[in-house]
Amino acid sequence: MKSSRFAVAAHILVSVEYATRGGEVYFPSTAIAASVNTNPVFVRELLRKLSKAGLVVTKEGKGGGVQLARPASAINLAEIYQAVEEGPVLKHNTRSKDLCCPVSCGMDMVLDPVVSEVEDAMLEILKGRKLCELVNKIADKTKVMAQAGI
Repeated sequence: MKSSRFAVAAHILVSVEYATRGGEVYFPSTAIAASVNTNPVFVRELLRKLSKAGLVVTKEGKGGGVQLARPASAINLAEIYQAVEEGPVLKHNTRSKDLCCPVSCGMDMVLDPVVSEVEDAMLEILKGRKLCELVNKIADKTKVMAQAGI
């Protein structure tokens, strides 16, 4: 099963930064859940992981919500991915091995380097992308649409 945790976590952080640029100090998790169009419980689960990773600060109660723990320009997408995803993007076959079959017994050994290379390459790409880039693209698109009266 493919995970959407990274995509949702990125959406959460972009929403928080976008709201901050609009004057919000703390962006409520209910507003985040509405933006993501998902269950608030799932949003809070991801917020806990993002908080533990030092990417967000949360405040409970009246006037509470979420804010970035540091500037969006100082958060790369690999940090977000590593905060919320569990394990590598590619998984091994979890079925039991046929001990009489050399292919069955050797697949993990031959796939391990490939899985590692894919994960390393993906993380390297994500490290090169900053959260602020995503927010800037959305802000730019919003300006263009507003100027066009859309």
